[in-house]
Amino acid sequence: MGLGSVIRVAIIRIASLFSADEKRSKVIFYHDIHFDKKYTNMSTPIDLFRKHIRIIRENGYEIVSEITNPVGQIEVCFDDGFLGLYDNIDLIKELNLSIHLFVVSSYFENKDHINKQQLLELSNFEFIKISSHTHTHKILNQISEKEIEYELIESKTTLENLLDKKVDTICFPEGKFNKKVIEIAKKRGYANQYTSIPGFFIDEIVPNTKGRSLVQFARAKEFLAILKGGDHILASWYKFKHFKR
Repeated sequence: MGLGSVIRVAIIRIASLFSADEKRSKVIFYHDIHFDKKYTNMSTPIDLFRKHIRIIRENGYEIVSEITNPVGQIEVCFDDGFLGLYDNIDLIKELNLSIHLFVVSSYFENKDHINKQQLLELSNFEFIKISSHTHTHKILNQISEKEIEYELIESKTTLENLLDKKVDTICFPEGKFNKKVIEIAKKRGYANQYTSIPGFFIDEIVPNTKGRSLVQFARAKEFLAILKGGDHILASWYKFKHFKR
């Protein structure tokens, strides 16, 4: 772990000591999990993932695919639709988890990503919710309004036609967005919009969006500090990086 990471973890752990101990609901996210075969460098080893789940439950949280209570719930998300989640679906069943999966709808033919048939299989499980991560994973605050429209409409249409289910939730690629992205997404039927800015579920650091905390490589003490809200001290920095007016 580099010096910058060490300092970041220390800040999060110290900040968590001053967080209100109310077990407020929170969204966390990963990119993939792996036992042996690894599809992305962003993948979390299964042993570490198990440890995270144990910490969540030991601290009295319920794991859900969609938060419905401002207190006591953790929503576990996976971005991009890498194959490791599909390969290890038996682990998800064993751990009795609910998962919110955000897929890029043009990635179905990519060898390291879940294909259409596999996504259909996953959609049949009640414990998995499937939502949009755009059509081609373009960074939404760096493209034209016409391109934003295409990314959002094409993804929603593709997923709804494939799954025969309503898709009304999106998370922004690389967590980057602006007011125009929010407006277009809302107009195109995305009632729920997820960022990568840390915060409790009831907090809206940017109006009409929900915060999430990246935890894929967090060790036990850092992970617990994040659950308690320690990473919220970095919210302004993430907003500066991700939200362009």
